[in-house]
Amino acid sequence: AENYTRIRWVQRTKRFFKNKTYLIIHTILNCEEHCRQNQHLRRYSQKGSTEMSANTFCAYFFLLALCSVFNTTKAFTLNLTESCDANQIYFCTLTNLSSTLRDPLLVANATAPQLSELVLRDSIIPRIPRSLLDQAPTLHGFIMHNCELQRLTVFDFPTGHPLQTLVLQANRISDVPERVFVTLYALQELQLGRNMIHMVHKNAFAGLRRLRYLDLQQNDIHELPATMFDELVALEHIDLSSNNIQRIDVNTFARNMNLQTVLLGDNSFATFESNALAHLVHLHLLDISSSNVKVLRLQSVDTLLVQGGALEDIVISGSAVKVQAANNLLTKLEIGDKRSVRELDLHGNRLESLDSVMGMLNLQRLDVARNRLQTLSTSESPLYLALPNLVHLSLSTNQLKNLTLETFLLLQKLTHLDLSFNNLLNLDQRLFEPLVNLEKFYIEGNRLHSFDYEKFVESHEYVKEFGIFDNEWEYRYMRTMVDYLKEHNIQLPVRFSSNSNGNSVGNHIDTTLNSLSAADKAAHHRYASTASSLNDFDAPNADMTASSAAAAMSDISGIHPYLTTRDVLTLIILLLVFLILLLQLLSFLREEECLPNCCNRLARNARTNNRRRLEEEEEDSEV
Repeated sequence: AENYTRIRWVQRTKRFFKNKTYLIIHTILNCEEHCRQNQHLRRYSQKGSTEMSANTFCAYFFLLALCSVFNTTKAFTLNLTESCDANQIYFCTLTNLSSTLRDPLLVANATAPQLSELVLRDSIIPRIPRSLLDQAPTLHGFIMHNCELQRLTVFDFPTGHPLQTLVLQANRISDVPERVFVTLYALQELQLGRNMIHMVHKNAFAGLRRLRYLDLQQNDIHELPATMFDELVALEHIDLSSNNIQRIDVNTFARNMNLQTVLLGDNSFATFESNALAHLVHLHLLDISSSNVKVLRLQSVDTLLVQGGALEDIVISGSAVKVQAANNLLTKLEIGDKRSVRELDLHGNRLESLDSVMGMLNLQRLDVARNRLQTLSTSESPLYLALPNLVHLSLSTNQLKNLTLETFLLLQKLTHLDLSFNNLLNLDQRLFEPLVNLEKFYIEGNRLHSFDYEKFVESHEYVKEFGIFDNEWEYRYMRTMVDYLKEHNIQLPVRFSSNSNGNSVGNHIDTTLNSLSAADKAAHHRYASTASSLNDFDAPNADMTASSAAAAMSDISGIHPYLTTRDVLTLIILLLVFLILLLQLLSFLREEECLPNCCNRLARNARTNNRRRLEEEEEDSEV
């Protein structure tokens, strides 16, 4: 009866549990029966007998069986042909997979002969699942993104596999060992970015003679051994940005003659030899922004990005199409083939003349704002700027004082001219008559008292924006000018100069006078002593609140680069008022006899302290 009840209970449990879970109950019952039949189990040794109780044996056997059952039930078997979308026989994406020692990822023996690309995302797979690669013999692309991959070994990849693209981004790889990819003879693209790599073996990329694209960005690599990239003879693109690389020399890329894209930005180079990249003749893009590079020598480059560093000199013996070298310490720029240059961004440097850009007849965009220019005359062209194809010219925040009538004579294609925040005292509108295509014109932040704006507008029919604020206009003159420009539908942008370092331009807020309230205008501009009367310029749609102005003011981090006469007089008056108030305070203290009492009290305290110190010294001497 007892056995019958037990069997019936097991049968009911089988129907209740699915898959293999009922094996747990069946194993427990068998264990119990076995223990009852071995109540007198004994184990004898040579020295004596040791008794193992039946209960202890049963507990041990039960735990062993339970572990084996759990391991069997938790193992997940992945079938590529069933797990992938039937409509996507060439591409497959799998997510939320897990593979651990206790819960391994098993792969069914089901080959996917047509699978070309396999993507594993957002999973926990600490090792490369080689069994998956074995079941996809024609796989060309294998991607493991955000899969907690921790290590790589030479045994992770099948020998002779035709894999061409291997992407292991956003994982937890800490090092790249020796010859780890040697079996991937056809590999052309390798991406190891956004990991935790701090060490790369000098022979890590051995055997990858077909590799064209290598990505190691956003890691913690400190050292590049001299022969690390020697076998990558076909390499065209390399990304080493956002690491902690200390040294780049002439041997680093000595064998990589086919390099076209080199990204080295955001590294803390202790040593960067100026000729380290001079042998690369097919360079399309070079980025060494935010890095401690002082001198750079190249043969030729299409696009050069070197913003925000310590660069002092650039020498390009051949051609260059686009150079962005803003916020450096440049004093000169040498380009052999000047006719090849189309765009030049040199704002935020230490240029004192435009001699470096003369001869660039095809230059279309030139930004030399925030430099040390005092004149636009050059040794080659003392009268005018010989840049006939120039479309965009920014001369903002320099030290320009005067411009000659011939300065812009050859700039007929110019559409954008920025002369803001200089020291210009006078501007003759005839200076800009050759600029027939001008659309945006900025002269704010100077020391102008007058400007023939009517003739300027008549001779420039395409003008859309005209920056005029922050000059020394008289109020009535300013009011008339604003009314006239509004009638001709010309926008009046409000822009601010941020000069925390003495010669730097900050953010420009491109709004218009029509969108500012009266309080905002009075707060942001210094038109005249009656600036508070700017409410006469209100437009019908001027409903912007003061909060918008406060947000705009948050971008201002400096003051104007010069002081007007009004500013100097105001400062002198404030100092005089402060001096008068200080004298009044001293007089009040004398009348109330507060000052003598305070002086006597201080003197008395000083004498007391001196007497006490002398007594202590005498006591110490007696002792």
